Amino acid sequence: MISDLESPIVEACVFRFDSPSKDFVKSVWDNLPKPLRQNPDGQPVPLIIDSSKPLSGLSPLGHEAASAVLEASSSDLPHISGLEQGDVLVIQARPNKPFEGGSTALGDLRRHIYAEAVAQELLPPDNSFKFLWVTGFPLFTPNTDSSDPAEGQHGASGFSATHHPFTAPLNPEDFDLLATDPLRVKADHYDLVVNGVELGGGSRRIHIAALQEYVFRDVLKMSDEGISHFSHLLEALRAGCPPHAGFAFGWDRLIATLSFTGSVRDVIAFPKSKKGDEPVARAPGKVTEEEWRTYHLKFEKVD
Repeated sequence: MISDLESPIVEACVFRFDSPSKDFVKSVWDNLPKPLRQNPDGQPVPLIIDSSKPLSGLSPLGHEAASAVLEASSSDLPHISGLEQGDVLVIQARPNKPFEGGSTALGDLRRHIYAEAVAQELLPPDNSFKFLWVTGFPLFTPNTDSSDPAEGQHGASGFSATHHPFTAPLNPEDFDLLATDPLRVKADHYDLVVNGVELGGGSRRIHIAALQEYVFRDVLKMSDEGISHFSHLLEALRAGCPPHAGFAFGWDRLIATLSFTGSVRDVIAFPKSKKGDEPVARAPGKVTEEEWRTYHLKFEKVD
């Protein structure tokens, strides 16, 4: 049995190493980081393909599930076809509901296993650049139990904008879905991903004031006070705004990727401490009396 979840989405990934993988898998699973261990949907299941064992080593899944996996392996399904002796198959189930964005538990685990395998020289490091455009994803994302109702532009709808609430719907049918099924609306936004890292993103913006206000008020169900924070935007759109789009890089992420650095902290120009202090420029710092005079400013404390 793969999962206790009802009608789950089942995901899998396969690793193929040049040397025996049993000890490696055990060491990885014995030392999984806490975020990977504490999965509310259950831990991913690692299985080593072994033709000498019942169901090629997949018997812990149960006969029905194991047979389904072996059948899929003999098909043309990507990432799972052609399982071989010694392959490590990792399976994870998750609830069958609208995806909430970010990465899946299996995706995080896959990156962790790959990094460990490279560190132990079971896999060669891949120093190439693999580019991917992510497009056509949902305009809105369901709020989670941990979502802060006051965060961003959240209204009373139970969902919020995936990128931002100014993103234009992608196709004519998506405009119609705004009124009937907002969570099915695809948006004209795009992310550039390189080697699994999002380097930049952008979107085509809503340029019609009536549509923008409809998204605020009727789709996101924002309060009048919340909408008032964007009165300047609505006013600009009413004045006549042409269709427009944009794209922006995360510069620190780009430099970290180009230098094959694992963290932006290694390349960021002015790194901050956990307290928000910047030790290089000693910021934030108090303004001196001389600096007040230089800029002809004066500070007065009002009770």
